[in-house]
Amino acid sequence: MFRPRSWNLSVKFVLTLTAVVAGVGFTIGAVIVAQDWRRFHNDLAEKALLLGRSVAMVAPRAVLQSDYWALYKSLANLSLNSSEGLGTTRILSAMILDPDGRVLAHTDPSAHPLRLPFAAPDPDEQRLYEQAVSATRATVLSRSGIGPGGFLEGVVPLFSEEKFLGVIRVRLSSYELYEKSRRAAVTVLALTLGLVLVGIAVGAWVSHRIVKPLAAITQGLEAIGRGELSEVPPVPNRGGDEVGRLAIAFNRMTEEMTEKRALEQEIAVGEKLIALGRMTAGVAHEVNNPLAGLLNCLDTLKKHPQDPQLVERYLPVIERGLHRIRDIVGSLLVELKVEGCDEGLSADCLDEVRELASAEIADRRINLVWENAIDGIPSLPGKRVQQVTHNLVKNAIEAIPEEGTVVFRSFCDGSTVVLQVSDDGPGIPAEHRSHLFDPFFTTRPNGTGLGLWIVYRLVESMRGVIEVESEVGGGTRFHVALPASGPQAAE
Repeated sequence: MFRPRSWNLSVKFVLTLTAVVAGVGFTIGAVIVAQDWRRFHNDLAEKALLLGRSVAMVAPRAVLQSDYWALYKSLANLSLNSSEGLGTTRILSAMILDPDGRVLAHTDPSAHPLRLPFAAPDPDEQRLYEQAVSATRATVLSRSGIGPGGFLEGVVPLFSEEKFLGVIRVRLSSYELYEKSRRAAVTVLALTLGLVLVGIAVGAWVSHRIVKPLAAITQGLEAIGRGELSEVPPVPNRGGDEVGRLAIAFNRMTEEMTEKRALEQEIAVGEKLIALGRMTAGVAHEVNNPLAGLLNCLDTLKKHPQDPQLVERYLPVIERGLHRIRDIVGSLLVELKVEGCDEGLSADCLDEVRELASAEIADRRINLVWENAIDGIPSLPGKRVQQVTHNLVKNAIEAIPEEGTVVFRSFCDGSTVVLQVSDDGPGIPAEHRSHLFDPFFTTRPNGTGLGLWIVYRLVESMRGVIEVESEVGGGTRFHVALPASGPQAAE
């Protein structure tokens, strides 16, 4: 499809420059040819009138004396003696007519007999004859044409002491005039074509110098858009014009982006190392605590292997310690893939959490408000949603020091499942909110700091969003939004 807008800038630049040069060249050429034609036309008209006037100087006496031979000789001498002064211009005919239009002399007497009315061979000649006979002053008649038939005719009235004796008609061929104009037009056309070719060459050279840096900048921007910053070569700078300044600015931008990318990578690696260090320290801390007690118990049992009271006393302690280590390691290795055997979310799945929460509250003065408006979402993994709900409700219960209220709400908002857990506890300080979902971060003496971290990873595995709102002294509210399509549907 012919779509100029999709052409390369170099093609557009060359075509535009060529069109401008060609337009200017043809315009100048047309003006020159038109001026030459006008000058040649005026020169030929002046020649025709000059020849007619030269005959008019000697013809009146011969007309008054009826000396027709002298009139014929003057016309014949005009054709013979004037060829050198006219150059390549030819005299087609010359004649002298009386006031009644009768031929007094003619260069072709056989076709136009003496003293007979002039016989016009066609309507155009008749029109010219009538215009010539009625002329009262010197004038120029013409018939256009690019062939041998074109001519200019000088008509000069013949007077003797203000008595009208007739007219002199001298007809010159305009074919040579057209030939001169044609040669001038060909010359101008050849010069214009040469200018066009030069314009194309110059345009291609200038376009290459201008467009090459722009093409390199465009390719660099496309590579940056694809994230391939390392594949962007520097753009060559060939001057201090706008394109050169653009190349300098682009090179500076790519250098800064490269430095920024390297700095971001260093920061990302540092953050990973920091996170790994924090997790390692947390794991070491959480595992070392029960290990120290276990080692003490084992050391005591080794010293008193036959004491049944010590065995009965320390075996449960060792068992609880090992179970705690197992729970910590299991929490760190929580699997985030959607299990095929995990059933869809149902109302009973969430209501089971209510029973567990009520058991944890026991006889504490905590009011649990449960509003479950979900009937069933087959596309969401029920066990994961249940674990998220249980951890959030358990944290809310543990956040209330003595008495208060914990509210759980679940409902569907369009294609999104919403879980909300709120409490009227003491709230979370601002400096702790950015670390809520970090592993091993906790403000409780006996907490592991893995509950909210597990919640965050489970919500992320279901492509959901979790948000927290809290004010010191105003309670805390967790808001979880899960897409009803779920990761299973997405897969």
